[in-house]
Amino acid sequence: MSNVDVLSELERRAAAEGRIAAALVELERHPGHILLSTATLTGRTAERWAAASAALAGLWRDFATHQRIVADAEAVRARKARPGEPELAELRRLLVEASIEERRTVVERRLSGDVVDVETITLPDLAERMESAFKLVDELVETCGALHAQLLAGLTPLAERANAARVLAHELGEDLTAVTARIAALDSEGTSDPLSLADGVLAARLAELDAELGAASAALAEHAAARAGWDDTIAALTSGIAALGPLRSAALDAWQHAAERIVGPVPEVPPDRTAALGRQLAELQAPGPWQARAAAAERLRISVAEAAGELRTAHQLATGLLERRAELRGRLEAFRAKATRLGHAERPELLALDSELRELLWSRPCDLAAATRALAAYQRHLHAPNPTDQQGRTA
Repeated sequence: MSNVDVLSELERRAAAEGRIAAALVELERHPGHILLSTATLTGRTAERWAAASAALAGLWRDFATHQRIVADAEAVRARKARPGEPELAELRRLLVEASIEERRTVVERRLSGDVVDVETITLPDLAERMESAFKLVDELVETCGALHAQLLAGLTPLAERANAARVLAHELGEDLTAVTARIAALDSEGTSDPLSLADGVLAARLAELDAELGAASAALAEHAAARAGWDDTIAALTSGIAALGPLRSAALDAWQHAAERIVGPVPEVPPDRTAALGRQLAELQAPGPWQARAAAAERLRISVAEAAGELRTAHQLATGLLERRAELRGRLEAFRAKATRLGHAERPELLALDSELRELLWSRPCDLAAATRALAAYQRHLHAPNPTDQQGRTA
């Protein structure tokens, strides 16, 4: 290295010293470094930081050595306005040659003095080692800082929503600790082991919490709406239960009429559920969590609707039997009119069936099955060829 190159190297190392100091200060002020150096770390982050923090400590020691060597070189340079060969040789030794002692190892002990092996490196080697250490620490600090910043950005709105939901849950007498505990757990995990949330894990966990909190908030809104409309709900249930009485009376009347007029079993009217439903309605009005009250109100609404539906079905089945008798009577009258129009009314088989059908359809109780079979036979004979006409055509 020429004399000019030696002096340029000193200027370069002195300038680099300021940049290195600024980079180290900025590194230690980085939010990621503050997190790693102050939090109680766990998992993969703890393992990585153990190695990185050791590298950072070594980096600071190396930087102190770098400062000392540069300071010594500057002191040599300052001896003369124009350094001579002794000064230039000393500068080359400090800045270029392996003058930095790394360690001493005793390889042999003698009476005259121990034989010591001294390991040395050059200032460029020291600078290269500092660069490697800085890269190791900086990458971890940047990664953990970015993950923690993403965590805070995602958790902050979730925590705000959870706080609002928790207030409403308290008003409704409900518990929202499960989802809030999971938010706190993610916050704790992201602080103690941010690397566990790398590779898309953080986004997935935040999405899960968002969906869970959304479902919980929606449920709370439903329960709050139930509370706001509770008086209307109770009024509607009261009205629905009261309406079961008239429905049951109508179903019983229809059943009585059908049982008197139709042969065979008539579907029974369902048991009276009014008293049991009334007791459930009374229980609804006792204090309690709105989640349970809203669910109980919905179950009661379904039960009332089912009871009303059963009664309407029973009424329809009973009246359907009487309507079937009326239908059969109407069809008989239509067939008799057609028989008269065709001149078949006096045919013996139709006269016999007509008499049988009148007996079946106008007697009490009416055998609908027998009347249906007789009417089908009347229809067949009505449309069958007249045997007398066939005999006349044959003659």
